[in-house]
Amino acid sequence: MNANASRSAVIPPYRSEYIDLKLKEFVSMNNIRRWPLDCIKVLQGMKNRKQYSIDRIGVRDLQQGLDAVTQYNFFTESYEVWFNNQTYRYPYKKSSHRRLNFTAAHEIGHIVLEHLLIPERRKNCRQKRLDELEADEFAARLLMPKNLICSFNYYSLEAVAAWLNVSKTALIHRLIRLNRLPLLSSRRLSSCTRCGNTRFSAFARFCGVCGLSLHRGVKGIRRIYYPDEIPMDAFKRVLVCPKCNKKIHHTAGLYCPFCSTGIFNFCIDFFSSSGDGCSYANPAYARFCEMCGKATDYNKKRFFYDWQEIYCNGAENNY
Repeated sequence: MNANASRSAVIPPYRSEYIDLKLKEFVSMNNIRRWPLDCIKVLQGMKNRKQYSIDRIGVRDLQQGLDAVTQYNFFTESYEVWFNNQTYRYPYKKSSHRRLNFTAAHEIGHIVLEHLLIPERRKNCRQKRLDELEADEFAARLLMPKNLICSFNYYSLEAVAAWLNVSKTALIHRLIRLNRLPLLSSRRLSSCTRCGNTRFSAFARFCGVCGLSLHRGVKGIRRIYYPDEIPMDAFKRVLVCPKCNKKIHHTAGLYCPFCSTGIFNFCIDFFSSSGDGCSYANPAYARFCEMCGKATDYNKKRFFYDWQEIYCNGAENNY
């Protein structure tokens, strides 16, 4: 990757579609479901799994202006990826260090998009520039999926870039390419600083998704709508039992007539022997009690998806 590569060329639409196709294949092949990504680790994982015939990954002195270079050996049909010893800063500690993550994703792009299978001597300057642009675009889409970067509160550009493991410059370029610069001045939504939850009952004291005290603030940089995973009526009674999956016709009582599971998502304290604990009935997304922060009954019974998986999940994002 040349740090000063020209950006005058434009990626043709059919090549953009090709990048999307190869990117989705790559994400599926490597079972990538959680963001942010560390592409140094991704590269090492590719080598360990013998994907794309990567033979060596290392650091050495490269000519000035090169952050990394990927070479293809036509005799062994294998790749070598080398990073510049002068610019290699790992693990990432600040914005300039996180540039390495984009560089690694860029080199992955060259490999996945099969740029190196055609010898350099057979390419003109325009074709070489297009290769660089396509590898940049692959890296940007891999590290910063469109729906993911649109899900942030941009209180701080640095905070969002740090979450994504990219430099501020890379994030700005991605926002420009997607015509999403207005996000930097868009209205901020109240969200939990730990899990990004944007749903809070009127009298909630704790986040129903992760249990964090709301006194610690609702200015999270992520904005995530955690859906109702269990259908309930307006009185917070389940319509379908989360354990036996049978429809419940409410008449009286607190338990499912078929399997004795509670029909309310009570705070776990409701079932304590002392009888003086919290008895709040929580909404259909609540893993933790919005009144006291303890786990809910349905959370203890594992009726919910892990919120941390949802928080880091980007697999369904558009690239």
